[in-house]
Amino acid sequence: MCGNVGEGASDHSMLELRTTRRAVAGLALVPWAVRAIRGAESPQTTPFSFERLIERTRELAARSYQPPREVPEWQSALSAEAWRKIRLKPEWTIWSDSPGYRVRPFPCGWIYRHPVQLYVVEDGLARLWSAVADHFELGEFAARTAAAEDLGVAGFSVHFPLVAADQFDPLLTFLGASYFRAVGRGTSPGAGARGLALDTGLGRPEEFPAFREFYLVRPQQPFDPLTLYALLDSPRVAGAYRFEVVVREQTRIDVDVNLFFRAPVEQVGIAPLSAMFQFGSHDRTGVDDVRPAVHDVEGLAMWTAAGELLWRPVANPSELRLSVLVDENPRGFGLLQRNRDFRAFEDLDGRFETKPNLWVVPRGTWGKGSVRLIEVPSQDERRDNIVAFWTPAHPVVAGQELRFAYGLVWSSGPPIELSVGRTRTTRIGSVPSGVGRRVVIEFERPPGAPSASDITARVGVANGKLAAVSVRDHPLVPAWRVSFDVEPAGTGPVEMRCVLFAGDRPVSETWIYRLDKS
Repeated sequence: MCGNVGEGASDHSMLELRTTRRAVAGLALVPWAVRAIRGAESPQTTPFSFERLIERTRELAARSYQPPREVPEWQSALSAEAWRKIRLKPEWTIWSDSPGYRVRPFPCGWIYRHPVQLYVVEDGLARLWSAVADHFELGEFAARTAAAEDLGVAGFSVHFPLVAADQFDPLLTFLGASYFRAVGRGTSPGAGARGLALDTGLGRPEEFPAFREFYLVRPQQPFDPLTLYALLDSPRVAGAYRFEVVVREQTRIDVDVNLFFRAPVEQVGIAPLSAMFQFGSHDRTGVDDVRPAVHDVEGLAMWTAAGELLWRPVANPSELRLSVLVDENPRGFGLLQRNRDFRAFEDLDGRFETKPNLWVVPRGTWGKGSVRLIEVPSQDERRDNIVAFWTPAHPVVAGQELRFAYGLVWSSGPPIELSVGRTRTTRIGSVPSGVGRRVVIEFERPPGAPSASDITARVGVANGKLAAVSVRDHPLVPAWRVSFDVEPAGTGPVEMRCVLFAGDRPVSETWIYRLDKS
């Protein structure tokens, strides 16, 4: 089931960028130009290019899958707290002299039991970086390992001066399976991504492909884009990935993916996104909490090939839910946190109003398929329970190759500028009669847009009865408020859709929602 998103390595890996800021707090950076790279590496180098990596991955997929090795028992037995105490010494930071990107590898331990190979590429040659024990502050665990022992690399974080030239904060973290998470300026860690999802949300255990090798290429100029490569492997697929990281007000990562399948896969998830939703204004069933809302994202947005803008508030359901939005060559989709008002959350620690939007920008031709939204029941706000990805229309077969290209954008502001009104809030509650549910939606009213008297709400309901539809101007903010009552008319969920029109012209995005029968 999709609940595997919160199991094993995948559970905790999505939290690591959140904890990294605390783990590295107070470490001074020493600008030693060469030692920070070469002192930690083996002397061997091998030629490297993306073309070589693609060809090697294709050859790898033609062979039987070989499981990765595991670290010694003492490392896998570490608690989360103990593992976080093992810190890289500042002088062994990769590119520690750079005013731009600096890289800090994580050692293996706790749930990170399978080492990855981390290479630094210079002049077309890749040199292995080894996690030598002497390069870490081991504290109470120093007696368990020799100074020259290789602890294994679990992953790494990329640090960048997002706020000030002399302050290096975590920008991007790769850690656990194929998970990675970034932030944009002015945001805190929230929604994340992974390299690939296989059979996620189908009611059975999914397969977790994992990045096994990483290749870091130092930018020629400190603030040029950062390029890195990765090799992914799992029982049914191997993949070669190229990532190009550009930091502006937004953080954008352009991804090129080459996949080679050893075995059939029913559902391939391209550009998978993950985030957390516990409760909000439209979904507070059974909630007893002093906070008005707890979530990293509040909805799925999709920009279809036809130009329609869809908004689907996400929920914390009582049972696993899978929603399918069919399209051909979509223009974009993502998990968004639109509300930037602290008062909407009232959480001084979580600061959910600072969580980033995460938007996928398809590049090239993606063909027919669907954006799939998976909502997993959860009572733990530390775990991601919302997943979204693109799935090609047809299952893949053994020996098939797939190529995709897309951009991932982490941002505080909207990923695209809308010319129509976007959804501000969705609220759902009981009706006075006690039968059915009342739905209240507020759409932002763009400058120059007509008042409610000239607006028509086109509301569609499947598997339900609709009543009492109204549109009113909000008296305090530039917005339209739509309300209607809906009563289930069958045994399945009620699917709802609402768009505002001025004449024949849509003046709002398309709001869609699924109301399960209680």
